[in-house]
Amino acid sequence: MDAGLAAVLGAAVGAVGTGGAGIVAALLTRSQARSQLKAEYARFIREPRKAAYAAYVEAAVRDHSKLSEAAVLLKLAAEQDAGTRTSDRITRARAAYEVVDSNTADFEHLYAQVAVEGPEPIIGAAVLLSGALTEYAGQVLACLHSLARDGNCSSEAIELLDERHSESYDAYLGFLRRASEVLGVDGITRA
Repeated sequence: MDAGLAAVLGAAVGAVGTGGAGIVAALLTRSQARSQLKAEYARFIREPRKAAYAAYVEAAVRDHSKLSEAAVLLKLAAEQDAGTRTSDRITRARAAYEVVDSNTADFEHLYAQVAVEGPEPIIGAAVLLSGALTEYAGQVLACLHSLARDGNCSSEAIELLDERHSESYDAYLGFLRRASEVLGVDGITRA
């Protein structure tokens, strides 16, 4: 082999190696930059979601607590004969219900924030929770009207109060699980 040919081949191999190394380095840098952008985006969307989910679930717990307070008072009033103590319990139950009723617009606003922040699994959980709380409130109101009108609330209506209580609490737990999953998935592990 000629010394000239060897020099040309050596230079070509060197140029290809240097060029190849440059291309590999550029691709790795690009991949690293893309991963960094994904991680930053995940952090960027996580905080507003976390705030929206927390505000919504706090309002849901507040409403559930007030409805439960009203339900307990209604059960006690239904077990007693009509009288001052029963009337007092109905009045206190109505006041607890009215707290929930007066917060409906705020709760719907918080629900809308969760729906906007998404994603789909959390929206579905929020729909279930809002629906369960609405049904619970509706049953509390039905018992309130029945006790105010007749001084009586049927045992079936009282049983339905317990069912609505359990359903709404289960929906609350479901929302918490979905929120935890969504916030965990949106973290760095997804990026």
